Amino acid sequence: MFQSTTPALSFGAASGEVAAEYAGHLRVQAETLEEVRTRLCGAQDIEWESPAGRKFKEYLGERIQAVADCASRMREAAVSLDAYSSALQAAEVTMAAGQ
Repeated sequence: MFQSTTPALSFGAASGEVAAEYAGHLRVQAETLEEVRTRLCGAQDIEWESPAGRKFKEYLGERIQAVADCASRMREAAVSLDAYSSALQAAEVTMAAGQ
C-alpha cells in the first residue's frame, strides 16, 4: 500500500488534530497569496504609457488571476481538510469508546 510522506495523510498515522493543523496552515498561505495579489493589483494600477508597459500590464492581469485562483483552491483544500479532520476525530472517539 502507498505510504504518504505527509504524516497527517499517511494510512494509520493520521490524526484529526494534525489534519486540522494543516487546514490552518493552508488558510495562512491563502491569506499570504491574497496579500501578494493585492500588491500586484497596485502595480497594475500604474499608468503604463509604452507598448511594452501595456503588455506588461496585460501579463500582470493574468498573473493576478492565477494568484487569486491558487488562493481560492487553497481555501477549498482547507475546507476539505476540515471535513476530513472532523470525520477522523469522530472515528478516533468511536475507536476509543470501543476499547
